[in-house]
Amino acid sequence: MSTWIVVLTLLFIIVSAALVLIILVQRPQGGGLAGAFGGAGGGGTDTAFGGRTGDALTVATVAGFVVYILLAVALNILDNPTVADAGTPAPTADTAPATVPAPGTTPVTTIPQPASTAPAATPTPPASTAPAATAPAATPTPPASTTPATTPTGG
Repeated sequence: MSTWIVVLTLLFIIVSAALVLIILVQRPQGGGLAGAFGGAGGGGTDTAFGGRTGDALTVATVAGFVVYILLAVALNILDNPTVADAGTPAPTADTAPATVPAPGTTPVTTIPQPASTAPAATPTPPASTAPAATAPAATPTPPASTTPATTPTGG
């Protein structure tokens, strides 16, 4: 794990805790969303986000949120190698997805074997003990016609 990822993760945790504390310290302005839409006794002079939108706690909340989002994006880019390095080659056969067996069949699981450093020996075919069959010397001629010959009868 890179030191940048560790440092950014620690900062992310600190900013998250600080953001929670900043939000919890704020005084509720009453009404919630109902006040933004004219309900809950909101006066005509109130804005959608309350009358005091520029106080220090609101500015701290917005700043903490921006830092939180930036840290989250940076951690995601640094921790995900496919996003950080766009020049990676396509997946190889080792990482190709498995095929789904047809319904009603038993899936066959193969366990990949580690690559051997020794060269593979080529198998030699076994010696045959039976004599080799020989081809006929000539092609046989077709048999003579079996239909009887007709002789003319005079009469």
